[in-house]
Amino acid sequence: MAILTYSARILLAQYMMTHPLHLAIGTGKESWDEEVEPPEYDATRLINEVGRKKITRWLFVNEDDDGEIHLPGKRHYSYSEIPTRHVYMEFDFDYEEGIDVAIREVGVFADTQVKSGLPASQTYFTPDQIVSKGTLITLEHLEVADRFTPNRRGIYGTVLSI
Repeated sequence: MAILTYSARILLAQYMMTHPLHLAIGTGKESWDEEVEPPEYDATRLINEVGRKKITRWLFVNEDDDGEIHLPGKRHYSYSEIPTRHVYMEFDFDYEEGIDVAIREVGVFADTQVKSGLPASQTYFTPDQIVSKGTLITLEHLEVADRFTPNRRGIYGTVLSI
């Protein structure tokens, strides 16, 4: 039986970072406020997408109990100067982006295509501005719904381990 080596995983992480990445946010199902359903491995989209944000930054990271990146589940990572199979992705939503909805699901997409004619500086897109959703890479149903407001910026960070 063949295995996918760590060097191949690093190569895949490097390759993925050459593609446009966006974080889609959605309201999911209201019933998730009581009990969250696990995401499906064969999912290709969010249940109820409200917008997507272009990636703000990405960095290679290593698992590190003393690392400066803290994620849910007591997962900690530190930055790496050399490529690894772990990629930290951060998406910074501005004050007026994705506001006033209960965000219960998030997904990272590769190769999203947006409508032509939009400003080059635009980094947040509503579903009507998307021509092709691209490929869903990660999907998460949030344990606690999040809400961005005009007084609070939304920052979402995640680590993808290949």
